[in-house]
Amino acid sequence: MTSPSLLLYAMVLLAGSAGAQDVYKCVQDGQTSYSATPCTGGQLQILEVPSPPPAVDKGAATRQERVASQLEAARKKQENLADQARERAAKQKETRDKHCAQVRLEQKWAAQDAVGAGDKTRDAAQLKARRAGERLAVECLN
Repeated sequence: MTSPSLLLYAMVLLAGSAGAQDVYKCVQDGQTSYSATPCTGGQLQILEVPSPPPAVDKGAATRQERVASQLEAARKKQENLADQARERAAKQKETRDKHCAQVRLEQKWAAQDAVGAGDKTRDAAQLKARRAGERLAVECLN
């Protein structure tokens, strides 16, 4: 090997082990120093260099945001569908209530007509009142 390639090889070896190096703290004659090699005299303490935090995966964050956005859109769609269903049900109930009120009124009038009917029209008025009551029972059970 030539000397530049030997130097490059040595740098690669050093760079590969740089993340897991120990740092030595020496206290000698009241003075503190830090180095990559142990001190010859004085008090020695080995310090661990923490590894760098893992790199943030921007793709994962983007995927999470996209999924969260899709979930939010699905939730809003479900809420809108539920709101529309409630509105339809309320309109149907209102229409049914109006219809039943009209049928009750017709049944009430037919019963009053049957009570005040003369001899000749009494049977027809009672039949009309009975049919109005049956219609009320069939169309508006409550």
